[in-house]
Amino acid sequence: MIIDEPLDKIDAGVLTAIQEMLVQDESRYQREHGSGNLTSLWSHSVRVARIAHHLALKEAQDPVASILASLLHDAGKFHGGVYHQDDVAEEERAVIAAREILSGTPHAPLLPHLEDAVLSLYREDVEATGIGAVLHDADRLDKLGNMGIAQFFTKNALRGTFLDNRVMVKASIELTYAHHAPRTLKTETGQGLAHARSARVRSFFEGLLEEWKELDLGAFSIQDFDAEGILLVLVVPDTCSCTSKLTVDLDIRESLKCRSAVVAFGCKNCRAVNTFSFCLPCTKPD
Repeated sequence: MIIDEPLDKIDAGVLTAIQEMLVQDESRYQREHGSGNLTSLWSHSVRVARIAHHLALKEAQDPVASILASLLHDAGKFHGGVYHQDDVAEEERAVIAAREILSGTPHAPLLPHLEDAVLSLYREDVEATGIGAVLHDADRLDKLGNMGIAQFFTKNALRGTFLDNRVMVKASIELTYAHHAPRTLKTETGQGLAHARSARVRSFFEGLLEEWKELDLGAFSIQDFDAEGILLVLVVPDTCSCTSKLTVDLDIRESLKCRSAVVAFGCKNCRAVNTFSFCLPCTKPD
């Protein structure tokens, strides 16, 4: 493992332990589901740590605590090779992992700050501290703008969905999150970065859909919808495969981990219905 700035601020043994844990847990999960060893979670955590370091310096927060919180925030995602085991929040398991790895190390005094930061990602009763706000924004900035677009296509390819009409519809999730990003981030620095990145996402997909239509690969438009006070930015097919116009039905549902938008494209002519859902960004109504 190559250690350079800003990760060189972390004890080498601690850094290795975190990397081994994340890679082993994710790889075990992937092997049991037909894939080989993967390091996507470790790569994401390192990127978030670097972004958090940048934000921490701008926001006058502890850079070391911000890096460690970022490296460990997803440590519970594939705990023991199982995804979201027993419906226990991954942040709770991440805190347990942080205690196991950092206890007895030079970073142990930072544990209370890290725990508060990680738990504030999902628990409404835990107020985000300065480090928590940095972690929250770094995690989201890693998935926003050109970086987010690159990951969107990479993740779909890894799941067996390549550049086709199904991917175009899924871009609704990226567009909706990008639209709300400037109002969902918690730091002033993060909000400023989100404004520019949000515009890039919409501009990219508008251009992609235009090229897609020019070559007769498919016809879509980007449309804004209000769903119980939350604006959804959706990629909508112009017509059904039978060439009839489609209707768009929206529903908001409460699920275990989030409030979800359920989107259904229906055709009154052939009765076909295509439905997909996604967690809504945590934002106030527009």
